[in-house]
Amino acid sequence: MSPISIVVPDGSMQEPIMKLFTKAGLSVTIEKKRTKEGRVNGVDWIKNVVFQRPQEIPAYLGNNFFDVGITGEDWIENWRWTSELPVLFKLPVGRSGNKPVKIILAVSETSGISKVEDFPKGAWVATEYMGLAEKFFTEKGRSDIQIIRSAGNTEQKVSMFGVLGIIDVTESGDSLEENGLKIIHQLMESSTVLIANPDSFSNNGKRPYIECFSRLIQGAYRASNSVMLIVNAPKKVLRQASKIMGGLKGPSCSPLEGIKGWFALQSIVPKEEEHGLIFKLLQIGVTDIIVNRDIPLIMT
Repeated sequence: MSPISIVVPDGSMQEPIMKLFTKAGLSVTIEKKRTKEGRVNGVDWIKNVVFQRPQEIPAYLGNNFFDVGITGEDWIENWRWTSELPVLFKLPVGRSGNKPVKIILAVSETSGISKVEDFPKGAWVATEYMGLAEKFFTEKGRSDIQIIRSAGNTEQKVSMFGVLGIIDVTESGDSLEENGLKIIHQLMESSTVLIANPDSFSNNGKRPYIECFSRLIQGAYRASNSVMLIVNAPKKVLRQASKIMGGLKGPSCSPLEGIKGWFALQSIVPKEEEHGLIFKLLQIGVTDIIVNRDIPLIMT
């Protein structure tokens, strides 16, 4: 057995990620608070789970410090040389829920700048995305732009200290508007992803555990976005009810004991479709509807 080491984001991402771990049966106990290191209770094939800044996680994977990790596509792109890290799947969790965030170039609404070409020679642009910004401006033929590292509060730096623009992450754009900024270019969209160390993923001793971990987290995410519907349906509408309920491969069906002509249907359905499906089922005479909203794991 070759136990795997896992690195996950701290900060605002830590809570939703840990909820998925728990849902997957991989609850983490923090043993070393100073080094932010924990272990998964009762799972001997996971060596440890370490919490680090998502900005740094791609470099840790690329330098063989961990076997598998969770971070954003933007931070993978920011390191550039880590773009070959295997992405096992997208995990739409984080500040924007299940929607990707956007990495944008923004300037003051009163700057008169509407495109990259409008920046004066040697203009300062503040960002946390140093690698991403360098690549972007080089491709635009503007290697003269001075990229200033920002450690936070990036939106507030426009019009301060000579900064004319920022490259930053945005969700709704509301914060940009509040700071008097406008977007003039979108560099990319970014989702949270589960990535692997290439060497570990090609290691026959570690790959099965990496894939098992990936399947468990996927199953936990899928379960968090699903509900189980259990209904009783008369035979005359059984086919119609089955079609409405759908499910992973279709609903399971069994006759009700002692009640001729009635059947129990059970299916896993997307959480956002729950009420619409219930409405349709009620219209055709389905009764005794039960909804289970606490499904721990769905592995397909």
